[in-house]
This record gives sequence, structure tokens and C-alpha cells, in this order.
Amino acid sequence: MNIMQNIKGSVVMLAMLAGVTFTACNKNVPDPTPIVPVAPQGTAISDLLNDPNFSYLKAAVTRAGLMSALANRDAKFTVFAPDNAAFNRLFAALGLPQAEATVGLLPLTTLAPILQYHVVPGSVLSSSMIPETYPNTNMPTLLVASAASPLTKMVNFPSRRGAAAFVNNVPVAQADIQAANGVVHRMAGVIVPPNTTTILQALQADTSFTFLVAAVQRGDQGLPAGSKFSELLGMVNPYANFTLFAPNNAAFRQLFRGLGVANPTVASVNLLSINTLVSVLAYHVHIRGVNGTSPDLIRVFSTNLPATATQATTFLTALAPTAPRLTVSAAGGVKGTGNPAAFSIIRPDWNNLNGIIHVINGVLIPQ
Repeated sequence: MNIMQNIKGSVVMLAMLAGVTFTACNKNVPDPTPIVPVAPQGTAISDLLNDPNFSYLKAAVTRAGLMSALANRDAKFTVFAPDNAAFNRLFAALGLPQAEATVGLLPLTTLAPILQYHVVPGSVLSSSMIPETYPNTNMPTLLVASAASPLTKMVNFPSRRGAAAFVNNVPVAQADIQAANGVVHRMAGVIVPPNTTTILQALQADTSFTFLVAAVQRGDQGLPAGSKFSELLGMVNPYANFTLFAPNNAAFRQLFRGLGVANPTVASVNLLSINTLVSVLAYHVHIRGVNGTSPDLIRVFSTNLPATATQATTFLTALAPTAPRLTVSAAGGVKGTGNPAAFSIIRPDWNNLNGIIHVINGVLIPQ
């Protein structure tokens, strides 16, 4: 199972195309006529921030040094713009004063990445261009993934469900405010960038998931190099969009008690066969595109979950197309074929570098 196979195939194709030389007769071709650029007319994005509802954002953009870029009429941007109420919600969650002056209290190393994550350069994405197909669209932002990879940008995830639009799990309050150099979508909340840790690193750092981490280590013993769970979930790549339904320690203890283990410990994971663990772990990773198509990694936020119970494919389905599927819904949670009832998502939208974690209170059983 090679996650980067499609990317590598594209690179090879580009390399082949680059090696082809085309020749053509260019006799009697008239001299080119100089093209005089015409500055776009109308209000620039920077001017739209003079709206009193965007005074916090204007102060933040000015402090982060982004105002001149948003004033450039020769550029194109899509800006997901939190209004003052959105900033106040963030400040309240952080225990900070709900005032414009709070913008100046945030460290620039915190403020600048947040703002950069709200700006998509070189693209004008209107709400009508956001597909309703499950689950979302990936848009590279101004935010650099790491200093070591300055050309790799963090992506945000616009999606649309009927008349409602979202970026990640944040609703769009007002779409399609047009500007000469792009479009602004007013956001009901501040879109926080993903953690810089991978899914595996996040699980390893949280003592609530010692059972799951131990299960990954044991399951990896049955998988070849390049396809191990630790390699996939530990992939340092913001374009590797995994969605993991992650059982916590309480969920594993409940499972083992049901199997007759009175006092489960992390070592109880060794009671399960490696093949069983491979199947169970693969059943917790949601993907799209099986039954003859290449697996498609997707980052499913809680807002992307279907309203009604829907069958969902997993890594297990990729390994065996006839394998049982999950049943997921926004209200009903997630259920395995072998589970008598659905489990709740008790911590949604834990967004990491290479994918998203939804913490669940049970272990999903394929059959």
C-alpha cells in the first residue's frame, strides 16, 4: 500500500513530458504587440477590512505585515475573514479580554501563522466553486508547513453542504464579498491551523491512548515496510489526509472486559493476534475510493459527516473490498458491523499535520 503512488506517477509523467521536444516553423511570424497591464478596478481586499466588523482583523493583518499583499491589485486571493465576533469567541476560549487591543497581546509567532492559514494565494474561490461532493476541497494557504520545506504549504478544507459552507469545521457567515483582487468570505470563527505534530506523535504524547499506541506497535509486526500503521500515521506530510476514529484507553478496557479480562492493562493488547489487530486498526481509518479505484485519503471534519447513517469505507475495505464497512452519521456517531450499538465521538476535529482524529468511546469491530 503506497500512499504516494499517485503523486509519484504524476511526477514520472511530467518528467516524460518535459523530455519531449516540439518543433515548428516560425517564419513570417509578426512581431509581438506589447501588452500593457491594466490594474483591476474596484475595491481591494485591504479596503474591505475598513468595515467596522473587521476592525480586529485589520489590526491583526497590519501587525502581521500582510496589508500590502492584500492591497496588491495585480494579485489574486481568497480570504476567509473572521469578523470581530469570531475573534471574541477565540479570545473568550483562551481566557483573554474580548477587545481589539487583545490582538496586540498575542505573540506575533502565534498571530501570523493563524492569519496566513486564512489566506489562499493565487486563487479566487467563490462559494459556487466549492463542490458539495463528500467530503471537502483542499486549498494551499500562505502558511508554510515547516522552515525545512518552505514550498510546502499548509492546506485548509472548504466544503459545502447545500446552502451552508464551512472551512475545516468553521461556518461561513457571509460568502462571496467581491474585491478587485479576489474574494472574501466572512467567517463565524477563527480557523486554527493544524497541529505541527503527526497523528502518531499526537497519540504518543497523550496518555489517554497508550492502548492504541501499543496496538499499532503490535499490528505493525504483521505488515511490510512502507505499509505499517506507524509509518502511515507518522507521515510528516500535510497533504496526507488521514481520518482516524481513535478509541481511548477506556474504550480498550471496555473491549477487554467484554472478552473476559478482569483487569486490563496495556499488555492485554498482546492477547489479540497480530492479524486481528491489523484488521481492527485498518477498520478505524476512514478512506474513500475502493472497489477498483485507488484509495483516496480524506480529512473528514465533523461538519462533513453525513446527517443520516451512511456506509463508509476504510483501510480494511481497501485491503479486502468485500470487508464490512462502518456506519457513520453526525448525530449517531460511528458503528462497526460487529458492534451492537454506535459509539459517540467524544472529541471531534483534533486536527494534526497529516490528518484528523475523532476520539471515540469504543473499539470498532468489523464482524
